[in-house]
Amino acid sequence: MADPGTADVQAELQDYLNSKNINTLFIQIVESLLIEKPDNPIGFIVEYLRKKYPDQAGPAVTSSEAKTNALPEDEDQDEESDEDDDDDDYVGDMDDPEPPKIVNRGQRRVSVCAESPSESMNTTVKVVPKSDEETARILEILKKNVLFKHLDSDQMNTVKDAMTMTKYSEGDCIIKQGDDGDNFYVLDEGAVHCSVKKDDEVVFQMDYGVGDSFGELAIMYNAPRAATCEASSSCSLWALDRVSFKVILMKTTISKRNIYKGFLQQVPILAQLTEYEILTIADALQEESFSDGQVICKQGDTGDTFYIIKEGTAVCSQKNSSGEEGEVARLSNGAYFGEIALLTSKPRQATVSVVGDLKCLTLDRKTFKRVMGPLQDILMRNLEQYNKFQAANI
Repeated sequence: MADPGTADVQAELQDYLNSKNINTLFIQIVESLLIEKPDNPIGFIVEYLRKKYPDQAGPAVTSSEAKTNALPEDEDQDEESDEDDDDDDYVGDMDDPEPPKIVNRGQRRVSVCAESPSESMNTTVKVVPKSDEETARILEILKKNVLFKHLDSDQMNTVKDAMTMTKYSEGDCIIKQGDDGDNFYVLDEGAVHCSVKKDDEVVFQMDYGVGDSFGELAIMYNAPRAATCEASSSCSLWALDRVSFKVILMKTTISKRNIYKGFLQQVPILAQLTEYEILTIADALQEESFSDGQVICKQGDTGDTFYIIKEGTAVCSQKNSSGEEGEVARLSNGAYFGEIALLTSKPRQATVSVVGDLKCLTLDRKTFKRVMGPLQDILMRNLEQYNKFQAANI
């Protein structure tokens, strides 16, 4: 039976979260991070909160801070040291965040979020027809680009569809150092020469050929161009503007999260999670592809990864007491397996093999614990369900 005092504290904390819309706030922050993917997430969050809540972004002093400030200096340092040690259990590989960088170019401010999410969502992204050869070339370039290689296949194709063809004659200026920029370019035909000047002296030069790309920063940040690029010959380029890129990323991210949320809500051991916790897990899922005949997990092996089938088919087989292996189930879109790996490190109770091409959403136990905390604390919300899965053999 739960301690009444503990229950009262939990109720008080939950009331605070609800009254201040904390869960909604964190969801908005996470969505913005997924869309923008800034190199400095801490600085981005600070700027996001200042812009979205300018009247509330000042310093706030809580009762706990007041107590902390009253501690002797050495005692305060000891507490911080203990907290650091605790954090190491979960984020030992995390790099220390860099402080936000302040850029000053003649009082010109650089924005990392020029368009608001609501404005972007109302923008329609056009689809530009392309030949099979053009499609293959663009996708190959995007897959190698640091800005796009993290996208899944659906997002990659949507970006490709939105790119428009632009043509320049020899000597034409494509982008000029210091100008505002909002396009990313992929060179389809011809050549481009880029140069960077400092105090009217060229300090860097580079030539781009077919298949090269430039202007990535323009679709991430509303910042002045860092270089001048001119057409060395007649050239054709595929261009993508910043607004289209953000709309694509925002819409596909939200759509993907809703699909993943639906998958996760069908998993019994996750049934007691709140919507926010489900969305947190959805954001942690990784997409992985498998080929025909590939064995994803083998009976008797130790497992630590949970799988949801996104596309394709897999066969689940088990060995009987005589050692003979037989098919026990066929799994298709939306089916899941290995969920007990999130709870225990017990051996796999079946072998799962791929039929044709297969795409899975995966989540390992370490990641689950990092984003959600200890599994037992979550599953203990329903002791009967917890015991059920502790005793399960599958």
